[in-house]
Amino acid sequence: MKTKCYINGIGMLGAQYYSPRENSLVSTVSEFNTPVLRCQFSEYEKYIKKGTMRRMSSSVKMGSVAAKKALEDAKITEPDAIITGTGMGCKQDSDIFLENLLEQNEELLTPTKFIQSTHNTVGGQLALQLQSKVYNSTFVQGSISFESALFDAQLSMNSAEDHQHFLVGGIDEISLNTIGLQQLNGQVKKESEIKNINLLNYKTTGSIAGEGASFFVISTEKKAASYAELTALTTFNFLKLTSLKEEIHLFLSENKLTENDIDAVILGKNGDVTDDEFYKEMEQKIFPEMPQLYYKHLTGEFYTASSVGFGLGAHILKHDSIPENCRLNKIEARKPIQHILLYNQYHGRNHSFIVLEKC
Repeated sequence: MKTKCYINGIGMLGAQYYSPRENSLVSTVSEFNTPVLRCQFSEYEKYIKKGTMRRMSSSVKMGSVAAKKALEDAKITEPDAIITGTGMGCKQDSDIFLENLLEQNEELLTPTKFIQSTHNTVGGQLALQLQSKVYNSTFVQGSISFESALFDAQLSMNSAEDHQHFLVGGIDEISLNTIGLQQLNGQVKKESEIKNINLLNYKTTGSIAGEGASFFVISTEKKAASYAELTALTTFNFLKLTSLKEEIHLFLSENKLTENDIDAVILGKNGDVTDDEFYKEMEQKIFPEMPQLYYKHLTGEFYTASSVGFGLGAHILKHDSIPENCRLNKIEARKPIQHILLYNQYHGRNHSFIVLEKC
């Protein structure tokens, strides 16, 4: 029998200010005029000692605060596991290490930046800060890194004999060197001025770059304050457009659901015309009469941006309300909202389906 997994705590940082326990997840949308959306959080001193913070990269700072916010929200002091997902790790420190490597002709290099640039740095720092010796793992699987961390939590909880509380999150940071390369190969839009709130109006290749950290306390214990239940999850490395409808139907039926059970669909639509075909299939052919939402105009695109969609879905189920600033259409949802389907993919690869259910 599959163990039920509940979302009991949320902590999110990024280009917007998130309030998971409030009626609106993002009450006031921060607007940007550039293709790069940086994290707007500035109160790190409330969570991290100043002396320690000076040595931390953006990923570690964002991850530390988001994780602590999630634990506080769930009223948990120490998790039973720490599972993180990241696409690029601490990229800024990686860039510094490689630049030093070139400038110093591979001589007299200090190992500090190399140590801080490894992908599991955030998970390791969380363990040190929490004085935790529990299971600690990091998944680096491109744009399904967060989903891989969730999947590991699901599998681990199936073997749990008592209530378990896992800290699961996704983190990625902006690196200017990487942004330049992504603009060259079309992953980031080349327009120098671009409004994030009008993201879908730009009919060009690429998206807007973002960064952030989203952590969740995933538990086997259902509480009165629980946000939602993680009902189902699957991923595909590659999926044909013609197979999308069939795979969704199979995914839902395996979890004793049908398309009619879904009350809203959250899509990872990012404004890249090369990605539109899969999302158009969802919007126009598979769920045309369904409320459809998106979120990457608020966050920007990054490898673990789907974690923001996960938080958005949990928030909607908890508050039974769809935020106007995330709507793709004007169709109203049935009340109460019981099931939400999340779909994300990047350049036709790394597809993920997630179903969240009202507690």
